[in-house]
Amino acid sequence: MRTGLKTLTALLVSAAVSIVPAFSAAAAEDLTMHKIASYESGEYNVDGGVMEIIAYNKATQYAYSVNGQSGVLTALDLSVLSSNGSDIDLTGRDIDIRTLVEEEDPSFRYGDMTSVAVSPDGACLALALQAEAYNERGRIAVFTCSEDGSLTLEGLIESGVQPDMVVFADNSTVLTADEGEPREGYGEGVEDPAGTVTIADISSMTSVLAGFEAFDTEAARDELTSQGVLIMKGSLPSADFEPEYIAVSGDKAYVTLQEANAVAVLDIPGRTFEDVFPAGFEDYSVTPVDIDKKDDAYNPAVYDRLRGIRMPDGITAFSIGGKTYLAAANEGDAREWGDEDAGTFYISEDERDFGDGDVSPSGKITAAGSGLEGKVVFFKSSDFDGLDEETDYIFGGRSFTVFEVTDDGLREVFTSGDDFEAITADLYPEFYNASNDNAVLDDRSGKKGPEAESVTAGIINGRTYVFTALERTGGVMMYDVTDPSQPVFADYINTRDFRSAVDGSQEYEDGELDKWVTGGDVAPEGLCFIPASDSPTAQPLLLAANEVSGTVTVYAVY
Repeated sequence: MRTGLKTLTALLVSAAVSIVPAFSAAAAEDLTMHKIASYESGEYNVDGGVMEIIAYNKATQYAYSVNGQSGVLTALDLSVLSSNGSDIDLTGRDIDIRTLVEEEDPSFRYGDMTSVAVSPDGACLALALQAEAYNERGRIAVFTCSEDGSLTLEGLIESGVQPDMVVFADNSTVLTADEGEPREGYGEGVEDPAGTVTIADISSMTSVLAGFEAFDTEAARDELTSQGVLIMKGSLPSADFEPEYIAVSGDKAYVTLQEANAVAVLDIPGRTFEDVFPAGFEDYSVTPVDIDKKDDAYNPAVYDRLRGIRMPDGITAFSIGGKTYLAAANEGDAREWGDEDAGTFYISEDERDFGDGDVSPSGKITAAGSGLEGKVVFFKSSDFDGLDEETDYIFGGRSFTVFEVTDDGLREVFTSGDDFEAITADLYPEFYNASNDNAVLDDRSGKKGPEAESVTAGIINGRTYVFTALERTGGVMMYDVTDPSQPVFADYINTRDFRSAVDGSQEYEDGELDKWVTGGDVAPEGLCFIPASDSPTAQPLLLAANEVSGTVTVYAVY
């Protein structure tokens, strides 16, 4: 039986979702987050993918959330909110995007809707649509927005392969991060689509692709890997890079290349990538980390030759004192593609079980020397250029990082280090490093911990704050970054109900309970900050789309 499961099973009840009061702990700042409203789609999935990304239209006070499970876009009327509201139940109106798109272009084989964005003026909404075939180009669906929240499809613009995130650079320019993942694996005759960013002009309904071919030369590739950018051996950057998320500041776009542990800089008017910079590593010879899932406790330790590959997912840009800064959520991500029977399967994970006497890939970490007893998932560094063969690496940084944009590139000015694990362990000692598909203590310690997923920034009362969603443990971290080199923890809120289960969500393996959806808001995937000037309550709001529980949460910040 899995660690801690006997105790927790007795707490699980076959009942509908039951919300418990959120625990919100304030630190150096006076502001705290408060749940004031929520929407329940009535759908859930232990593997996620229900309510994923959310955007807000300040002109109409409607929010729109992508439902990846049912394939609809849900419109939420936020004008019903009030400043003294408390846990208001929102109603949603589902929009069948697939039908609209297939009627517009029957030749496009619709696969999936992945992201939504609203133009700064609120006139237009854009959706990222992936094709059914993994190696075919996707589409950007462009809509005009009406005051009642309804949408009118104006047309489709061709994107790169697998557009996974969409953002407006201005009222007429839309960008998508086109991942180009090798979903059929690696092997002779198997295509690894190029990763690109689509730059679309919605006034002319045209687009161009920006790719990474300029970095394919031997000299350029070697320079990148020497700096710590990860590239699979034998691969070229143009195919290996997989754009994940985009932050826009002025005429530049900053694009996370998650698997490459890098951030690319796109010149939007020039339609070319200027450079690619490494996102860096968490140094676990200095910063303590808990990688032992067998001790049922928060037991951080340092390891002389261990690093966390940050592999940022979400990224956001903000300005302070005339300088541009970036904040990145250091989630980590493995490559797992292909078919074992076809001989194309590949996974970049290297799992070692210290309880069975395994040692780390470099041999530097042993059970006897470290006291580790459980399984730890290491990065298969021998398959990639850009790493030190004498060092062990694990996925993610369990943190967020702040970079200053300089004339020479990106300069790291802050990392939250072990904050997220330390804070969640203090506030939720019974459910520390639980996963989003169970509530088992310490479950994720050997693999990415609380998992920082997405990040956004906003200004409140003249001060700048960064909000980071924790996909596994749940909840949102809030930091005051007004001094970017010395951010201050301000608040953490988690509206997940660890002690209940959604009836029917239980999944069993070998006759034992393995996964289940807890009550409340589980696995925040997308965040959206609404400043007080655009808010229906005249208060700053934070929206969170939760992909496991299928809920959308509205937090007021005051």
